[in-house]
Amino acid sequence: MSNPPSPSLSLVLIAKNEADCIARCLESASDIADEFIVVDTGSKDGTPAIAEKCGARVLYFQWRDDFSAARNVGLEAARGRWILVLDADEYLPPASVGALRTLIESPAVRAYHLLNKSSSDGGKTGIVGNIVRLFPNRPEIRFEWPVHEQVVTSLNRAGIPIQDTSIEIIHTGYSSPEVNFAKQERNLRILEKVTSADEAPHPMALFLHGGALLDLGRIPEALEFYKRCALSSEAAGGIAQGAIVRICTCLAALKRPADILACLPAEPPASWHPEMLLLAGEAMIQTGRVTEGITLLEDCLASPNRALIPAYDPVRIKARCVMAMALSFEKTNLKLAVSLLKLATTSIQQGREISIGEVTSIFSTD
Repeated sequence: MSNPPSPSLSLVLIAKNEADCIARCLESASDIADEFIVVDTGSKDGTPAIAEKCGARVLYFQWRDDFSAARNVGLEAARGRWILVLDADEYLPPASVGALRTLIESPAVRAYHLLNKSSSDGGKTGIVGNIVRLFPNRPEIRFEWPVHEQVVTSLNRAGIPIQDTSIEIIHTGYSSPEVNFAKQERNLRILEKVTSADEAPHPMALFLHGGALLDLGRIPEALEFYKRCALSSEAAGGIAQGAIVRICTCLAALKRPADILACLPAEPPASWHPEMLLLAGEAMIQTGRVTEGITLLEDCLASPNRALIPAYDPVRIKARCVMAMALSFEKTNLKLAVSLLKLATTSIQQGREISIGEVTSIFSTD
């Protein structure tokens, strides 16, 4: 008797106490995944039983503060030619399923960036980041880093290229402030081990450590970690630039606009991170350079959407630009300020980005 054919795509995820959402995750991929593998790290709420009911093979892993170790258990067990990695609190919109099918039918050996959108409104708004979640099933491709784990470094060593896509994953796990706080406390505990074990920690570890502190509201501490990241001799590209953006995020929270202006990049604003344009524009307005500040906010409104470090929500960033403009006109042109605030509010309610043309139109009529 011949052996059954190997599956084309294995969906691999780790889970703990995800009974409320794991079925949604698995069912969203039911039309494309041939194999479901769930690595349970200690659930007490029936998550394994729900996963099995959805057709998943459940493996058990004793948690030891290492997300990569847990994920790699699933990779070792997967039999598909392709691996799709999701979290239990994520799901694939219908449009993403068809796009993924096209990719896995290609004979090309490469990995793919998918767009991970942290959203609480079904994907209308949300912070979007590039993340490798689809890749060939090969033994040299494994996750690294105990938290915010990734396969990028192993892909690079294997010489496997990574291609960008516009395929979305919707992530709902950070929609609750309470849940987010608990996750960041857990992440901080793990990251403290990583950054304290090395005299010169990797800049990514410093960046992530700063991010956990920032989300926990520990702004001065976060600022110091972002500074260490920016000054690291190994920091380069997106991480180095992202650290400067987050330094300015912290300075804004500490109400230090003059220090933000001292951090501005030397290259033309058109290449800046949209959040840098926003923060710099706000800082200029706060320090009396209103015209220059509004110009930077307009640059932000005109900026194209890009997957950058740090990830950002273009809808909310651009709405904040318009709000900052409105505040600048509060005392000199109240009618204009109100019109701008209405536009910002509507954009958030509708999950729609504001265009520079809409703002220009308000300026011309008010």
